[in-house]
Amino acid sequence: MGLRTRVIGRTLAAGMTMIAAGGSAMATDAPASPPALTIKRVFASPDLAGPQPRALRLSPDGSLLTSLRARADEKERFDLWGLDTKTGKERMLVDSKQIGSGAELSEAEKMQRERARIGGSRGIVAYEWAPDGKSILVPLDGDLFLATLDGKITRLTDTVDGELNPTISPAGGYVSFVRNQNLYIQPLAGGAARALTSSGAGTVHWGEAEFVAQEEMDRRTGYWWSPGDKLIAVEKFDDAPVGVVTRTAIGADGTKVFDQRYPAAGTPNALVELYVMKPDGSSAVRVDLGSNPDIYLARVDWTPDGKALLVQRESRDQKMLDMLRVDPATGKATVMFTEKSGEKSWINLSDAYRVMKDGSLIWRSERSGYGHLYRFYRGKWTQLTNGDWVVQYLAGVDEAKGRLYFAGNKDGALEQHLYSVDIGHPGVVTRLTELGWWNGGSMDSAATRMIIARSNQNQPTQYYLADATGKRLSWISENVVKDGHPYYPYLASHRERQFGTIKATDGTTLYWEMITPPLEPGKKYPRSTAARRLRITSITQWGRSRSRISWPGQNSSKRSPLSIPTGWRFMAGPMAAI
Repeated sequence: MGLRTRVIGRTLAAGMTMIAAGGSAMATDAPASPPALTIKRVFASPDLAGPQPRALRLSPDGSLLTSLRARADEKERFDLWGLDTKTGKERMLVDSKQIGSGAELSEAEKMQRERARIGGSRGIVAYEWAPDGKSILVPLDGDLFLATLDGKITRLTDTVDGELNPTISPAGGYVSFVRNQNLYIQPLAGGAARALTSSGAGTVHWGEAEFVAQEEMDRRTGYWWSPGDKLIAVEKFDDAPVGVVTRTAIGADGTKVFDQRYPAAGTPNALVELYVMKPDGSSAVRVDLGSNPDIYLARVDWTPDGKALLVQRESRDQKMLDMLRVDPATGKATVMFTEKSGEKSWINLSDAYRVMKDGSLIWRSERSGYGHLYRFYRGKWTQLTNGDWVVQYLAGVDEAKGRLYFAGNKDGALEQHLYSVDIGHPGVVTRLTELGWWNGGSMDSAATRMIIARSNQNQPTQYYLADATGKRLSWISENVVKDGHPYYPYLASHRERQFGTIKATDGTTLYWEMITPPLEPGKKYPRSTAARRLRITSITQWGRSRSRISWPGQNSSKRSPLSIPTGWRFMAGPMAAI
């Protein structure tokens, strides 16, 4: 075994400084003679990182904590589980093998999963609470099911075509989805599905996100309900200008070849349009996205009162982002403000923004050189956080108290923590999580509680429920590496990582990490170095496979703010924004 070193950043200069990172929560009575940790075992079941629930969510009333959990005998197949937050009792809510048909997914859904980096997952990979908290929408094997808390499961669709991007409307009146490239809605109380669009076919798609949006902009859907189920904003895209390439899919059952439209760099993208229509498909109004068709439809949101649509329009060179305010009755758009990148950089899209009930907007911007939070109100900006560190994402907003919760690295580049700041007291930031860990989290819609996931180089991900101050209320998964844990037999051969700093030629501080075998004095070892010329935030944590946390009420266009890996991983680089 040789040395493995990884540095991310600019050209390196001499001058290293050792630093420590993270504590250990592992058991100390590890087996004296550990078995060999083989490549086969790394990918076998159960997961060496221990139980790693996905998609942790609280029910709207907070009585049930739901998650996707891998089966012990099949770590890539997930079932839906629920935990009573009062009694601590848990039960399986939906067994993917019991109700699943095992039907092959459509090619469109396979591609969506691949772009979401869950292509290898089986069973239940997503679900959504109904707004009234009495049922859960569960997509499985190309069809949709509705599970109630008494254990009853109702099949909503039964077609060979499959349904993409399913969601329950904000007022709970409908389930909507894309089928055969057209947008459908179906009354949740019962009744047949009906198409809102009909021209989707060939290269034309309604209600879907185009390839570039899914792969590069982290936008997975192509339609957005207004509050009260009154209107729907729907994307239409046409892939006709996009070139065709041949894609080869190699699997255990053989190799398949597909012709696929792929927008290579510098070549034409899909033509994108945006419409607003009623739930019956009538009164469709086209949104004015400008005279230049070669733009990116980055984000779409409704204001809380449903009177306006907010559209983020990004230039093709990614150097300019316009926030448009759209009148849904006419489609007319006005520019609220514009973000511009530096000469040698570009705009980083973010989901760290929130439209407030008072008409203001909480917005993450890198205009200072670092990602920070601002408030935009009546044409004026107020900076809420500042300094040589980065706000990563918004975890929650308490509008009643005027308090924001976010993740960032104010306490150093090798850790991430949850913090709070009051809108009325800009710059006064409070840390809510414990030092020595890489933390992530999300809150309920009222920002009264949070689910926190944390890990470090010696401890796989732990999950716990906390109050708004960060105080732990109960463990969701303590996941201590002790006798019975999948990784416990290998503890004696566990190698801790070393971390340090190095100066670039321009004086920038870069971070490095190194993994070594037991070293013998005077002996030389081969070294493998991985370097990338990127400028990103440093992280030190346990992980490769990712778990996600989100809450009911979050906009489906936004990615869940918590993504905690569950094996060893370290990335490093200066914190300045790209």
